[in-house]
Amino acid sequence: MSAAPSPKPIRVLLIDDSSIIRLGLRTVLEDRSDIIVVGEAGNCADGLVAVEKHRPDVVLLDLHLPDKPGITVCREILKRHRTVKVLILTSATEERNVHDAVAAGAQGYLTKDSDGEALVQAITRVAAGHSVIDPSLTSHMLNLVKHPHGTRPVDRLALLSGQERRVLALLAEGLTNKEIGDKMNLTEKTVKNYLATVFDKLGITRRAQAAALFIQAQTP
Repeated sequence: MSAAPSPKPIRVLLIDDSSIIRLGLRTVLEDRSDIIVVGEAGNCADGLVAVEKHRPDVVLLDLHLPDKPGITVCREILKRHRTVKVLILTSATEERNVHDAVAAGAQGYLTKDSDGEALVQAITRVAAGHSVIDPSLTSHMLNLVKHPHGTRPVDRLALLSGQERRVLALLAEGLTNKEIGDKMNLTEKTVKNYLATVFDKLGITRRAQAAALFIQAQTP
């Protein structure tokens, strides 16, 4: 009687702007027989191309990428490839980030200070169709269940970080991206990336919508 064939290894793709982080992940995973790293990318554009090329089972995705927010990338991956699972691996532990990742369809959320065994277990569980949330973030998830964000403008703005709110406030004053950058000592590209994140979190597409929402939130 012949032995049963070994299960195919889980195909993993890395998307993180830090080459050092990607090297560290490869080092952790390279000796595994049940997991294989099929590719990597340092930004959104290259990441989407790599997903198309390699068709991984699991994508390890950072939230902070240089060209687009990780949440936007997550949505795009899942829209194009329904069988791919996304595991967020990031240093961002704020409640709003966990909320946004889950809302975007990510199957897991793990912090970068997790050890190698926790990472392997998370990849394995996500590949099998289970959801994984870093144990240190459990309280955030419980809080989201007990106190979900409302639909009032002020509640929607609560999804934003302090820096994102400052950028939005200046936009509401009618400033251009360059003018906002000058006031906040940021590059115009950085301002554009902040606004892409803001628009994504608020579910809007136009500057006028963003300005109106900010003004409404200031009204008692």
